[in-house]
Amino acid sequence: MMLTPFSVLLLLAPWSGSYAEASVESSQPESDVWITSGIVSDLSLPDTLRGELEVKYGDLSVVKNGTLTPAQTAEAPTMVKLRGAINCIPPFALVMLDPDVPSRENPTERSKLHWMVLNVNSTRKLHEGDVAVPYRGPNRTSGSGPHRYVFLAYCQGAQRVLTSEIAPQQRSNFDLADFFKKLRAGNPFGGNFFYAENA
Repeated sequence: MMLTPFSVLLLLAPWSGSYAEASVESSQPESDVWITSGIVSDLSLPDTLRGELEVKYGDLSVVKNGTLTPAQTAEAPTMVKLRGAINCIPPFALVMLDPDVPSRENPTERSKLHWMVLNVNSTRKLHEGDVAVPYRGPNRTSGSGPHRYVFLAYCQGAQRVLTSEIAPQQRSNFDLADFFKKLRAGNPFGGNFFYAENA
């Protein structure tokens, strides 16, 4: 069988792993969820996050734009991985934050950092790396309404970093733009989010 350059590309595609383009799994309707939820504007994100993070709390999966309870999310996720592949090499970084502090209507402390993992070696295990900021589950003041809890994953520019140089001194007023500037990262390559509310 005679192989053309195009057919060789097709044969190699399944093996491209982390060096491949991000999965086009998140189509326009997917990006609309990020826009209509207000996350794109509130966090100054690109209007399209092409990759989706699969996040699990034990047997519970985070459904984008879905709802979980503080009790269900009290402990750190047992799995965070990218669905698809990306066009950058390890290491990677993962953050979880709440932009609705103290409330979505009055976010004077935007954002609250709930988790930061750096120097991750695999997009299949984004929860495994150097924990710069330990996980803290959703636990907002009763009556403050539903809060959005956002997971974002970044490339680290092919460099390992010191957690002490990247981790903020406090969780409140976490500056996401300053974070990826220190990380020398571009836009997040994947994300997910859910809502939680204290009764």
